[in-house]
Amino acid sequence: MKKRIEFSKFFLPACIISTLCILVGAFFFITKGINLSIDFKAGYIEEVEIKSCPTTEDVRKTLSGFNGVAVKSVGSEDDGFFQVRIGSDKNGSSLLDDINVELKNKYSEINILKTDFIGSQLSKTLGFMSIVLLIGTMICIWIYAAIRFKWDFALASIIALIHDTLIMIAAFAIFQVEFSTTSIAAVLTIIGYSINDTVVILDRVRDNVQKLEVKTFKDVIDQSLSDTLSRSIITTVTTMFAVVSLYVFTTGSIHDFAWALIIGLISGCYSSLFISSGFIALVRKNWKPSYGMNPFKPKEVSVQ
Repeated sequence: MKKRIEFSKFFLPACIISTLCILVGAFFFITKGINLSIDFKAGYIEEVEIKSCPTTEDVRKTLSGFNGVAVKSVGSEDDGFFQVRIGSDKNGSSLLDDINVELKNKYSEINILKTDFIGSQLSKTLGFMSIVLLIGTMICIWIYAAIRFKWDFALASIIALIHDTLIMIAAFAIFQVEFSTTSIAAVLTIIGYSINDTVVILDRVRDNVQKLEVKTFKDVIDQSLSDTLSRSIITTVTTMFAVVSLYVFTTGSIHDFAWALIIGLISGCYSSLFISSGFIALVRKNWKPSYGMNPFKPKEVSVQ
């Protein structure tokens, strides 16, 4: 059994720090809003073939002078097919013409395959379905945790996931990083990562309740966190190596995806150690062993 670290001393400071971060994010959300990508806005989508087959990054640099333009490759970059999206405004169609002129000046041989317009209703539906997806994911996780553990363990897991989601949204609001459908994928990825880390800790808590001779439930929490600390740190650090590599060596939506994962990985490890565990310790603050020091140890009966 590993040496017990008194994590419980940091539960209250951790809650205060998290609350402050979320409040700062809420302030920026109210004052500046979220920098939504054109995935959530009405606009034009154009598919274009460029005969010279430039890279996606080259096309992005060519159109960097136009605001609100997103470029993605369609299929393999060697085929030279690209999707260009621009947000809709009063001059949306004329802006699209200017983009086509810029592409023709740069690459000479291009073919406009098709041009579509996405209305605001479809964009609103995408935003609504994204919220439904997040809520549905958390409900499924709550049901799973409630079946496997107790109700307070399940609720602690959901609180940790809500914490991680709010921290990530706060980061998007504060740093004004573009929020796209890729960002939603990052949030869902972190939810899966965080619940895995939390379940490992809660599983150890459940085992230690039956084995440890302790006076308070905080002691059980502290010992369980101490037992799983190395696993939590190693898992986070090794995952961070890959994510940081993506952040450093990529651009565009993958770069933003990696940035969101970095924030989420830190928050997920932090919430598993302090937020979910702190909530359980609070709920069970009046917990007492049933018999002596161990609630599962049979009561000794003296024989006269």
